[in-house]
Amino acid sequence: MKAATTTQRLWFYRLLTLSVTALLVHLLAIWAAPHAIMWVLMQGPQARALNMQNQAAFPPAVTANSRNVVMPSPDMLYSVCTYDVSEGPVRVTANPALPSYWSIALYASNSDNFYVLNDRKARGKPVDLWLVSEGANRTGHAVPAGSQVVVTPTRKGFLLMRVLTGNYEAEKATLEPARRTLACTKI
Repeated sequence: MKAATTTQRLWFYRLLTLSVTALLVHLLAIWAAPHAIMWVLMQGPQARALNMQNQAAFPPAVTANSRNVVMPSPDMLYSVCTYDVSEGPVRVTANPALPSYWSIALYASNSDNFYVLNDRKARGKPVDLWLVSEGANRTGHAVPAGSQVVVTPTRKGFLLMRVLTGNYEAEKATLEPARRTLACTKI
């Protein structure tokens, strides 16, 4: 068997370097990027300005000049909350009572959407969610009657409530009170 030539060894190390670099970039894109994005969303300057840790925040309506989210929808009115269940449950309540579309979506700290409730699933009933971490309700608080227990895959996460609006200015008197029924409360 012949020994590898210098050129062959050089190409072997180049391919090895390329493979290791591709693997690292892949891992960063698949694992690190979602975590970094969610960290900025939940703890960045805008999150601190909205003071949304375990409580609901109500950003202003989207306009043509809004660019906090890439391509925001002017047909949606948003409410947000970051939650932390590491020290106990967080209760999420809302009663939008709107004839049009609304939804509440929960996201884990790695950006996975793990729970969605909308106007059709709620069937006109108020929202009452009891968020707990895996390992359940460590604080011993009794789950209120009528609350739905939702187990979060991560201790920290993000809640996004969307309310459909065709004309915000014309519907403002109905939509603002409806979205402001959202509450995220540390228990």
